This record gives sequence, structure tokens and C-alpha cells, in this order.
Amino acid sequence: MGSKAVIATTSSHSSFYNIIPGAIEEGLEVCVVCFDRDWELWSQYPDLLNQINIIRVKEYRDSKATVKAFNSLDGDVVIVPHGSFVRYLSVTELKQLKHPIFGGVKILGYEGDRNRNSELLIAAGINTPKVFTDGEAIDRPVIVKLHGAEGGKGYFIANNKADFQEKSKGKNIDFIQEYISGVSVYAHYFSSPIEKRCELLGFDRRLESNANSQYLVSTEEPSFTVIGNVPIVVRESLVPEYHRMGRNFAEQTGLVGPFCIETIVTTDPKIYAFEFSGRIVAGTTVWVPYGNTYANALWNEPMYMGKRIAREIKRAFEKKKLDMITVDSPKLEEI
Repeated sequence: MGSKAVIATTSSHSSFYNIIPGAIEEGLEVCVVCFDRDWELWSQYPDLLNQINIIRVKEYRDSKATVKAFNSLDGDVVIVPHGSFVRYLSVTELKQLKHPIFGGVKILGYEGDRNRNSELLIAAGINTPKVFTDGEAIDRPVIVKLHGAEGGKGYFIANNKADFQEKSKGKNIDFIQEYISGVSVYAHYFSSPIEKRCELLGFDRRLESNANSQYLVSTEEPSFTVIGNVPIVVRESLVPEYHRMGRNFAEQTGLVGPFCIETIVTTDPKIYAFEFSGRIVAGTTVWVPYGNTYANALWNEPMYMGKRIAREIKRAFEKKKLDMITVDSPKLEEI
């Protein structure tokens, strides 16, 4: 092995403001495949760019060029995925990468399939909203998600079967789920084989336009396009249940590294998990660089997700146990 591990990823919001600062803070080398669409923004930060290695790729949709760029890297490289990364590289293409992926590939495939996503939460004993396989069975308000929708764009609420039939005309429906009224809470975890524990690192909530607008006129349908994130501290009585959910999910899947369980909390209060993300998500960027209440209490220092990823990779490298953090969710079947 070389003198230090190398973190590799693609250009995105999460990589630039979260993964890269964490890797630098932990003293790791960084290689980034940067797409031309991101270069105008990235070039505004020369001090940060001077600390990393950049491979330019013209088009983010050119998956072959992206795979080739990653495979051109030498050394003890660990690839760190994020939302944009898994959106533009299929599971098949991820398997073409010669360097190991932090946390493996299988969990990303389950994440991207909404039915398998929900089934995995249920298998972990986590409370979830009812799923409807078709519109004919709808007997309560539902939220409807479209194929290829990103960041909540295009989601809509249907109050009943007739409302669904009217609103779904001409739309490519992917998933129909019971609509739960409450506050959105996104719980962020880190499953660590090196520390032998599942860590609850913090919470955030999404700001969605126009569902979170100050005033929604009666003639306007709510929309759920995500425009930002804010950190939150949850009600104390809910924290043990969130701990349990994270531990159960990590044990059920065998995943490694960051994951997010996306929930709604009702007035009871009762927690419903409507989906998970099996990698770092943008909401954790609100902690950089000062950490947050939960992660800092656990680590007794400022800790955020990008830094936590780098810490795990660094320690695995030092212990010569990189295989422990790149294992591919052994409890999950191939899809």
C-alpha cells in the first residue's frame, strides 16, 4: 500500500462542500472527476482546488468517460458515492469500476428501486406508510411519485381514487404511498465496522417548494421540489426510537458507512419511515465544518459526515482493513 488512502468521487454539492473538506481535514488525498457543468462554480475556489487532484470530464451523462477516468487512477483508492454519483452511473456501470466503493454497490441498487426500498425498511421492523400497487386500491390520501423524479420534483397528493385518476393522466407513475401528515425528519447514520457500532450522527429537514411556503393559496397544489435543508434537534423522547431504527436497518442490511432514514413524525408523535438513502445525502452538509449536537457529543470534537467518512477510511487503511469498509452488504441479494 501507499503512504495514505485516496478518496475518489465525482463533482457535486455533497462532494465539494462535505466529502472533500472532510478528507482534507483527515489528511487524505483526494481525486475528483469534475464535469464541465460544475467547473464554473468550482473554479471560484482556487485554494480548495489546489489541495485536490482533478480529472475533467466534459459531459456528466457520459458514463463511459466517467468509468474510464476512475479506472485511470492508481494507488489505494476508495470511491465514495453520493446522490449525483449514483444517479448518473447504473449498478452495472458501478460494477465496472476497478477500485472498491465505500459501502459497496448492492445497497445503492435497493435504494433506487422504490419497492425494494420500502420492503427493506419493513424487513428491518421499521414503521412505514401503506404502499398501493395500483390506483384502484386507493382508500385514503396518497403521495404519488413519478419515474425519474429528482429531489421531489413532480410528486403530487391525491385525496382519493378519483382524485388520483384525474391527476395521474399522462404521467409515468412509479410509486403510490399513503400520505402521512406531519413534520419531515431526516435521520443520518454511520454504520462502522471499524468502531463496531451504528452511529446516529444527526438530523435535518428539507425545505420543499411550495409545501413549506409561508402562504399557500387555496387554489394552489402543494409541490415537493427540494430547495434546501436546515438542521434540527428532535424531541428527546424520539431519540431512542431513531437509534433503534438505525441499528435495526444496519443489522438487516449489513451496509457500511453513511445512510439516511427519511421519516415523517405525526402529532402522536409516531415515526413513519417512507424511504432510505444508502449513502451520504445533501442534508448533512449543513453540519460542515462545525459538526452538530449528536455527532459532536459522540466524538467529543466537531464531526460531520464527510469527515466521518474520511475517518473510517483512514483508520481502515492504517489497520490494513480496507476490505471491511468496502464489503458489499453481504446480507442483501444481488439485483
